[in-house]
Amino acid sequence: MKNTRFTKNSIINETTPFNVIEAFKATRTNLMFMLDSNEKKNSIVFTSFAPRDGKTTTCLNLAITFAQTGAKILVIDADLRKPAVHRYMKIQSKPGLSDYLASVDDETPSIYKTDVENLYILPAGTVPPNPTELLISKNMEKLLNDCTPLFDYIFIDAPPLGLVTDAAIVASKTMGVINIVNCEHTRSEEIESIKQSVEQAGINLIGCIMNAVPTATMNKKYNFHNNYGYSYGYSETYYDRVAKNYQQKENEKE
Repeated sequence: MKNTRFTKNSIINETTPFNVIEAFKATRTNLMFMLDSNEKKNSIVFTSFAPRDGKTTTCLNLAITFAQTGAKILVIDADLRKPAVHRYMKIQSKPGLSDYLASVDDETPSIYKTDVENLYILPAGTVPPNPTELLISKNMEKLLNDCTPLFDYIFIDAPPLGLVTDAAIVASKTMGVINIVNCEHTRSEEIESIKQSVEQAGINLIGCIMNAVPTATMNKKYNFHNNYGYSYGYSETYYDRVAKNYQQKENEKE
């Protein structure tokens, strides 16, 4: 059976329903206010608890939405174990981030221009045997320092934080992390686990974006993220409310 995961319907385009685009625009507005408040850093990490929560597509769709304002955007695929950004954006996968990080010479990172105006991609590159060591290297910090003045915003797609520590390692060098919560299968304890992991690492928890949210107003005929929408939230209070709602649903099932 053909894998349909990397279809164009996963990324917003001219056929994407109006309400989905507006949901991303609303999220963009909230994030712009938060990111512009910090003049020293303009990069954020997108992660989730588990694979297939929608972190990569959410990261890319927000990047596209930001680019549509005229802002120059760089998306870095830091998921060196299972990279996906290049597949969604139909660009070559290497050389990329891992090749730059592993280099002992002062090389220039391989950043690719996309078909979306103002949107640039640094793919993951060659899958390495030591991804964590590469991400914690001085080259990663140098990359962000060098790219910060060249781009208005830098979005980093990192591996699920519930599986490995890579996202926390990268996030320590940025403004912070955004957690993608999938309403179809993310559990309350997983939301709390991400919150605790981020806090213990001393990383700024910017907020969360809820994916696969059942919405009565969504058009049931289109095929975009399983016919579900998006909603945006932030702060610890929001996290507590999300966890509480999840727990109530689980108790009702018992």
